[in-house]
Amino acid sequence: MPFNPNLDSLPNNYTLTEKYKMSGIAIGLFFGLGFLLSLVGSIWGLVQAFQEDVVWGVLYLLVPFAGYVFYAKKWGNLKIRKTFLIQCAGLFMFLLGSITGAIFPPAPDVQPGSSEQSPSAFPSDFNTSPSPSSKPSPGSKPKPSP
Repeated sequence: MPFNPNLDSLPNNYTLTEKYKMSGIAIGLFFGLGFLLSLVGSIWGLVQAFQEDVVWGVLYLLVPFAGYVFYAKKWGNLKIRKTFLIQCAGLFMFLLGSITGAIFPPAPDVQPGSSEQSPSAFPSDFNTSPSPSSKPSPGSKPKPSP
């Protein structure tokens, strides 16, 4: 069951679905910016590894966790340290956006008082009610009316 905020604290022109939309936008921005920051930091680290030595660049690109060894060995270089910290900040934002999105999922877009069902990902193959234009099967007997 999703978190139900106190509805009395909302202004008159501010509905609950707008609040969920705003939180969804914030979560998406955190997720997206974190991913982008981490990606930029990784590419920047790859460039720095190639600037140090071609072997470091190839190792950074192809060997898992070689980048962490590169950062540990070159920690004294301020530019390389900044790159690592940018990657960590991006990863933190990405994870925080992911976890927040999983804990507080956005509300469905159903208006109050609507009896509309949400669309299913599966076709309605299990409909057991007869359609109005269907004819009874030959083996079925009509029921007597009371």
